[in-house]
Amino acid sequence: MISPVECRSCPTCSFKPKCDAICDDVESVLPSMETGRVDYEDLAKLYAGRIMTRIILDNEDLLTDKQREVVRLYYRETMMQKEIAEKIGISQQAVSDHLEAVKGRLWKTFKKNREFKKAARNTNFS
Repeated sequence: MISPVECRSCPTCSFKPKCDAICDDVESVLPSMETGRVDYEDLAKLYAGRIMTRIILDNEDLLTDKQREVVRLYYRETMMQKEIAEKIGISQQAVSDHLEAVKGRLWKTFKKNREFKKAARNTNFS
C-alpha cells in the first residue's frame, strides 16, 4: 500500500485506488460532514464516486431534459435533493429516482463502451 507521504498529487495519482490512508489532499476535498470520519477502507468508494460523477458530468447530453436539470442542480450547483424538489416542483423521491436512473443509464453505457473497446483491442481483423 502507498503511504500518505508518497501520494501528494491526487488528481493524477496512479496509486489512488490502493491508498491506505487519508492524506491531507484527500481530506481537503471531502464533503464537510465527512471530514474526520472517513477510514481508509472508504477511499475506494470515494474514488468510485468521483469517477461516476465525472462520467455523469461528461455525458449530460445523453440525458433527458429533466435528468439534465436535476444533474445540474445537484452536481453543479450542489443543491440538496429536497431543495431541488421544491425548486422544480417534484417530490424528493422523484429527484432521487432521477439521480439513480442517471447513474444506472450512464454506467451501462460506460460499461458497454469499455467492453467494446476491450474486445476490439483483442480482435485480430487481418
